[in-house]
Amino acid sequence: MSLKTIFSFILLTVLALPFMASADEFRERTFIDHYTKLTMENRDRLETLTDNVQNGELFQKMRQKARISSLTNDERQMLREAWGQLLYSHLQLNLVIDKLSSYEKEIVDDEFLKDDYFTIQYAAYLAQYKSAIAFIRAMRTIPTTDKVLNESFAELGLESRTFARFKFEYLNIKKFTEYSGYRIQGLTNKVSVSPLSLGIEKDEDYIGKFNRYKGFLYTMKNAGRITAHLLFKIYFPLQKNISEWMGDERVARGNEFLINQEQIKIIHSKLRAGDVLIERREWYLSNIGLPGFWPHAALYIGRPEERAYLEQDPEVIEWVKSEGIESGSFEELLASRHKETYQESLGQDESKHDYRVLEAMSEGVVYTSLEHSANADSLAVIRPRLSNLDIAKGLLTSLTYQGRPYDFNFDFRTDSTVVCSELIYYTYQPTKEKNGLYFPVTTTMGRPVVTPNNIIKEFTETYGTDKQQYDLVVFLDGNDKKREAVFSDIEMLKTTWNRPKWFIFTQNKKK
Repeated sequence: MSLKTIFSFILLTVLALPFMASADEFRERTFIDHYTKLTMENRDRLETLTDNVQNGELFQKMRQKARISSLTNDERQMLREAWGQLLYSHLQLNLVIDKLSSYEKEIVDDEFLKDDYFTIQYAAYLAQYKSAIAFIRAMRTIPTTDKVLNESFAELGLESRTFARFKFEYLNIKKFTEYSGYRIQGLTNKVSVSPLSLGIEKDEDYIGKFNRYKGFLYTMKNAGRITAHLLFKIYFPLQKNISEWMGDERVARGNEFLINQEQIKIIHSKLRAGDVLIERREWYLSNIGLPGFWPHAALYIGRPEERAYLEQDPEVIEWVKSEGIESGSFEELLASRHKETYQESLGQDESKHDYRVLEAMSEGVVYTSLEHSANADSLAVIRPRLSNLDIAKGLLTSLTYQGRPYDFNFDFRTDSTVVCSELIYYTYQPTKEKNGLYFPVTTTMGRPVVTPNNIIKEFTETYGTDKQQYDLVVFLDGNDKKREAVFSDIEMLKTTWNRPKWFIFTQNKKK
């Protein structure tokens, strides 16, 4: 090798050094990107929530009505759900702050990394502070709110007077001093340029204006309503357990879930077309959308060979013939009624796993593999107590919804867009042509919905009675701290609907 070649190689290597990130640097950047995204998502949700409680039509009507008459049960529930959504995002931001604080202590020389960590923590802190102020201000304009939000709320694991403690936390000179401390720290650890910068600027402006004009007045008014015994209580449920938990667990596990592929193979061997999957994935922001422990539902449609039991049922055969299919083949009926979507259902996902599930996700109602859908942290599969004929009619109906957009408004009054549990509802809703299932309809943010959690609640309440609608096929219960999901029984499943959203913080605590 010539000297010129060697020199050129050395020169290129030296020039490339600034661009050759080490494995540690790559991990740090991935870590920072993850927590930046988590903070931004929660801040955006909090901004949407507080804008809704301040300016939303339903809340405005509530303000006007509450001045002359008491709130209805639906309106009270609407307030509780908004309160729960606020706290859930605050919890995730608490974890971001705690996690980055623990890592920050390990950094000694890297000033740029310190600045990045500080920026994320500061953005998370501001998002909490600003949203708390906005929420408290909005609630002050709705009479009786204090009474409603200070009641215990078992579904979220909230004790009585939680809202009072929350207000004391944020309408307190200590909080303003803490905020000032962050501002001073920002002179040492500079706020780095990041996607969080605009949010930081907007939140600082809001908090600054509040503290100049309203903060002192609100704080003094609130102080008179808080009794001395509340001063040292933690307003947020389970906050005292977070630091301990954070020592050996991450804020989020990315795409790692507790149910493994070997367990999914066992699940697959037990399933039948028409089964309903009720699922939970920890640390998903979508968990906030619907109330209760179980936030997602999916329909197991199987493959043609798994629907063969329907092909052999005399009632199904006669019905199919009455629908114009001389052969009496249910598969032929599916293919003729849903030509394009039926062919798509025979496909595979990117990992070469067969489509077997139909579910409503953010991208719409889509076919997914069992390997994807059941790859969750907790999973219950229940089987409707319906005839083969009614199951067949339900499956035929379900394919109608494939390709429809996701219903981000969670509104059951229309089927032009569909949320996960709506798909189950429309599949098994009784009609003149078929028997079906009863679904308990509740109200979420002023809209009628059927939630996956209430499906499990109804299963629990009717189990063993003549009103029982489902049989349990399989239940895997996740344990986030132990990093495992285990096969469990029906008695344990019957307790899950009443678990709070942050059950993961209490499941290993001694009572």
